[in-house]
Amino acid sequence: MLVSGFFLSVADSITKWLVPHYPAGQILFVQSALIALLVAIWMMQQGQNPLRIVRWRAHLGRGLLYSSGGFAFVYALLYLPLAEVVAITFAGPLFMTLFAKLLLKETVGVHRLGAVVVGFIGILIVIQPGSSVMHWAALLPLLVALLDTFRDLITRTLTRDESSLRIIFTTAVIVALVGGSTILMGWKVTRQMDIFWFGLSAISFIIAHYFMVEAFRHAQVVVVAPFRYFLILWAVLSGFLFWNEIPDANVFLGVSVVISAGIYIAWREAKLSRQMKTTATP
Repeated sequence: MLVSGFFLSVADSITKWLVPHYPAGQILFVQSALIALLVAIWMMQQGQNPLRIVRWRAHLGRGLLYSSGGFAFVYALLYLPLAEVVAITFAGPLFMTLFAKLLLKETVGVHRLGAVVVGFIGILIVIQPGSSVMHWAALLPLLVALLDTFRDLITRTLTRDESSLRIIFTTAVIVALVGGSTILMGWKVTRQMDIFWFGLSAISFIIAHYFMVEAFRHAQVVVVAPFRYFLILWAVLSGFLFWNEIPDANVFLGVSVVISAGIYIAWREAKLSRQMKTTATP
């Protein structure tokens, strides 16, 4: 999970560096097209057919959600420090817990609902609504977190029938198509040196998601989930080294609150899961 967070940060940092030079649709198209191509080659080497898809509607829904979130994320990077964008997207697990109760009718007790409330307070500390320092773009990563929640809900069902590589492949294809539809809005000629950066961001994305899947495959969620939040450390370091961005005290305080709430939710879910298994065992 630590390796995954590092490579996600690499991909996000490259995207932030590319944002001032290319339109969002062009960035998403090039990155996603490269990801789809690399994953397709990987799958065929393993004897898998990338186009042998079981549930097209679910794949389409996931891809469109990811596309919308991708545009919001890219535009957020144009206006906000990398660490702040990443910090606000940590609202994802909070939305997941909330919608698990509202949409999936899962049992969510007072403890986890309380953690959700505390987590959103942390997000408000980061965004600072009503203050002079709040930027409207702070709502974009919050939208990303919301869209990612619905995307992950669909992913839960897709993993029953589809491999992780096929899910990444179809999503990349759909994002590439959506990004490609903006070509008439004024794309720019890709600079020769940026071809390397586009390729590195695509490779970093694939590596990050592969290691993330493997982390959850080989260990309980409660063990590896907290390490997911190390992404903020990579983001802070990257922002400081490349853009001289230093988050203010409110960002660090808010992130601490959100991470604490997220870890508590993961721990509480694991504890309840163990209790249910113990009760079910004769």
